[in-house]
Amino acid sequence: MSTDYEFSRIFAQGWNAALKLTRQQQALLDARGAGALNPYIGEGRERRRWTEGFERALDAAPHAAGRKGRIA
Repeated sequence: MSTDYEFSRIFAQGWNAALKLTRQQQALLDARGAGALNPYIGEGRERRRWTEGFERALDAAPHAAGRKGRIA
């Protein structure tokens, strides 16, 4: 079980991943969505927190992914 601190770090990992998208990752994102880039397997809270951080970063800085809004 992860602590609140660990979940905050997982959120930050997702956030940072969105801001550092490479062209290859952006193509994968466009083709398969954020889940394809998420390093956490399964349907656990860690995976949800990473995705939340990733999507919030895209919403906050839409230029990071070259598009506006959330990615499914």
